[in-house]
Amino acid sequence: MNTIMVQICDRQWTLQALHLACAIARNQQSDVTLVRMIPVQQMTWVGTDLANIPMSRDEQKLVDELQLTAEDYGIKISIRDMQYFTLLEALVEMAESLESKAIFATLPDTSLPYWRRFQMWRLQHQLNRRNCQLYTLEPATADDAKSPSVTVQPAHG
Repeated sequence: MNTIMVQICDRQWTLQALHLACAIARNQQSDVTLVRMIPVQQMTWVGTDLANIPMSRDEQKLVDELQLTAEDYGIKISIRDMQYFTLLEALVEMAESLESKAIFATLPDTSLPYWRRFQMWRLQHQLNRRNCQLYTLEPATADDAKSPSVTVQPAHG
């Protein structure tokens, strides 16, 4: 499958990620898959109806907006739900399942910034081992010289 995965997070982050993903998808003739991450309270609930949570009105409104945005780019979009107990592993598993070559994803902030940075490094490392590129939309630092970036130029025409 030739798809770019976009994790559904807060509205602003997700819209920004989708715009960039659609620009890449258009250049690579790819599709975009939006993934709604659903946390579960117990690991044994993953994959069961106990963890099926319907979309809230706000989530549905966001998904509708995301679909319209993708249509503006002429990109085919699909939506998948992913139940998870551990977000990092779930993101890797979904990327692998979709055979994505690129994903836009993030992890929640923690009270220990170094822990989050380590988790992001682990996510990137695991995805790179699967030949999948991670885009986080986080500001670049001096340590990120080897990290990919996306620059979008306005079209003049």
